[in-house]
Amino acid sequence: MKYLLALATAALLTVMAPTPAMAQTPYPNKQIRLIVPTPAGGPSDAAARLLAQALGKSLGQNFVIDNRPGAGGALAAQALMASAPDGHTLMWTLSSMSGLAVLQKAAPYKSLAELTPVALVGHFTYAMFVHPDLPAKTLAEFVDHARAHPDSISFATGSLGDYLVSTRFLKASGIRGVRVPYRGATQLMPDLIAGRVQLNFGPLASGLPQVREGKLRALAVVAPQRSPLAADVPTLAESGVAAVAGVSLPSWQAIYAPPNTPPEIAERLAHEIALALATPAMRAQLEQLALQVEGSSPSALAAAALRDTQAWRSFASEYDIQPE
Repeated sequence: MKYLLALATAALLTVMAPTPAMAQTPYPNKQIRLIVPTPAGGPSDAAARLLAQALGKSLGQNFVIDNRPGAGGALAAQALMASAPDGHTLMWTLSSMSGLAVLQKAAPYKSLAELTPVALVGHFTYAMFVHPDLPAKTLAEFVDHARAHPDSISFATGSLGDYLVSTRFLKASGIRGVRVPYRGATQLMPDLIAGRVQLNFGPLASGLPQVREGKLRALAVVAPQRSPLAADVPTLAESGVAAVAGVSLPSWQAIYAPPNTPPEIAERLAHEIALALATPAMRAQLEQLALQVEGSSPSALAAAALRDTQAWRSFASEYDIQPE
């Protein structure tokens, strides 16, 4: 929060005293497109729309959301990389997209370092969702049931992040499962509710309404602490299954711009994002999506992406995952 306030103050000074380059070329001077790599209606899409609305007001230009789900975010990244580096096309970026080049032979980039980092927005809290027909009301009971019924568990993944945490959990707990990939949380939820798949690790907000209605069961959250949105759901460390206590995943959400976007535009956007995230109303809305708000400078985002790229390489090596 201190960083956000400091960055917000710097933003005000920047707006009051623009750089010579920005004075010569006003930014923004037209509508801004925000590419979102998930289907409409999911947690990432909802958070992106909230931020876009706030930025539209502060920047004085309309934002249009361009949903490009599929291929783990590769379709969205391709659209971003084909756009002019003038700050009028941006991409809502998932931390899992730092693993694209590790898992895909035809990835649009070798690493996120090829794009222009703008700012972190926050970190999603993930949860373990199961169908309520399973005879398991706790994580320990789920593990016992799945071990007693080998290959009976199919797990849904809506992003590469879902894939990473599911794989780590299954190996740590000694469970065999069949992966069923989807293009996002909104695509997989109907099948999970219907019982066509039994398990999903996904953003807490994607399944919480169904948990409250009794259509799904949340057995744990993948976080150091319980979420205030689901205070009765234990963390993996509290679950009673020691083998999975250390299972985690990178879950940040951020904004990137096309390669070679001028640094003054990236800094301006980072400042405006910090201003938006520092407002109580915006923080409250994002926290209702189980998004822990955290702004950053472009350089801090670049460092986070680099760390996660190395983590994905280690993940692929440890689990012998070959690019497809």
